[in-house]
Amino acid sequence: MIMWKRKLYRIGMGLIFPLTYIFTKTVFWPLLITTFFLTLLGALEYERWKNPNVWKWLLERAGGIFKTHPGKLTGDTCFMLSVFLLLLFFPKEITIASLFFLIFGDAGSGIIGSKFGRIKIFPGKTIEGFIGGFVFNLIVSFFLLTFLNLPFYILLSGVLISSIFEILPLKIDDNLTVGLSSGIVMWILKLTG
Repeated sequence: MIMWKRKLYRIGMGLIFPLTYIFTKTVFWPLLITTFFLTLLGALEYERWKNPNVWKWLLERAGGIFKTHPGKLTGDTCFMLSVFLLLLFFPKEITIASLFFLIFGDAGSGIIGSKFGRIKIFPGKTIEGFIGGFVFNLIVSFFLLTFLNLPFYILLSGVLISSIFEILPLKIDDNLTVGLSSGIVMWILKLTG
């Protein structure tokens, strides 16, 4: 796995969904694209479990963008499942913010943590990575303020929750928990605020 290639791949692929939602102004197109990719990933997961040589073949040709030892589901499948659930169940502004935090928090924590990480919090997680993800998402939240109808305190809560779930050593893949947890907290704050 080559960290910068994997994070650049995630940013490029990940931005398809919130940007499509922003520009088309409807959930239909990003949901259709997500369903397409989720179906492909589901087929890949099935083949990977049934025939491990499929995964080996893909890793040899992927140029370092996939982790070599994924969990039960690959990070990409968990990411796509998170995108699907956010698009299906959450309000537009919450979904867009959660997707941006999922994409950029992961990239920031991974790049900064692998390059500068010295103070370990949990296995594979450092304070520097946490700060990197938090700062990336804080910058993103200022950008989101310009076109989302969400107060800053709601976006800041999403930044904080997504950063916390990014570093927690949960048994569930963070590609699934980060977007959903920040979405739930921001939605509750929006409903109660």
